[in-house]
Amino acid sequence: MSATRDERLGLGFAGQVWDLFRIQLTNWRWSWPQMVLTGMLAPLVSIAALGLFARSSGPAATEYVLTGSVTMAILFETQNRIASNFAFMRGNGAFEYYAALPVRREALILATLAAFSILSVPAVAVTLLLGSALLDVRLTVSPLAPLCLLFALLPSAGLGAFIGSRSGTIEQASSLSLASTLLMMAAGPVAVPPDMLPGVLVQIGHLNPAVYAADSLRHSLTSPDGVRALADAAVLAVFAGAVWGLTGTRMHWRARYRRRDLATRTDEQPSREQPLRKGPLP
Repeated sequence: MSATRDERLGLGFAGQVWDLFRIQLTNWRWSWPQMVLTGMLAPLVSIAALGLFARSSGPAATEYVLTGSVTMAILFETQNRIASNFAFMRGNGAFEYYAALPVRREALILATLAAFSILSVPAVAVTLLLGSALLDVRLTVSPLAPLCLLFALLPSAGLGAFIGSRSGTIEQASSLSLASTLLMMAAGPVAVPPDMLPGVLVQIGHLNPAVYAADSLRHSLTSPDGVRALADAAVLAVFAGAVWGLTGTRMHWRARYRRRDLATRTDEQPSREQPLRKGPLP
């Protein structure tokens, strides 16, 4: 259905997003404590491991470890969760169900982003607070911190939505998302200062949104620098626009299901051709 048809039915875009947002939160109302636990385990282990050398390398190294671990928590809580959720909805027919309703595809994407962004806040906050205490890093929260956190969430969530919407099974989506998370954490100065990395990884990091996410968090939480924080947020906005645009155009929706249903009905129709007669012609 078009947007005009949706509005005639009394289902404006904001109303669609709000209803789908509540549906997503309701689906996870019982399991969010486990999500918080699993979302902060890997970052805290990373803090404990990398903190061993970071303490002897100076305060700059500990800041990298802290903000890199928070970035890891964001990747686990948004990218991996959304990838699994979209793959699950594709596998159990939820996409077909929502596509049959007067609901726009963009509303489902935006509602899922909002729901999992809120669900990721506890794990991110716990990782930040515990990590700063373990590493003895003083937090100096900038007014730009909420904005930087939002833009740090957007690219990873969009990548998770793209992986999940294109994966055949939830296992495939989880494996691809986990592999991309590990690659993004290793490709560039995310949790390790650039002077401790090979030059090749530092150059690759210029194409890695996780690097800019960690930089924006560092420039708004531990070493406030408004100009650099806004510059990192702008780069993250470009990454987010590209990946969410790709997800919106490549995600299967009504057109595909209409074509598939038409093909199914065509195949089920009995053939009207008369069978060939055997034997000699009269």
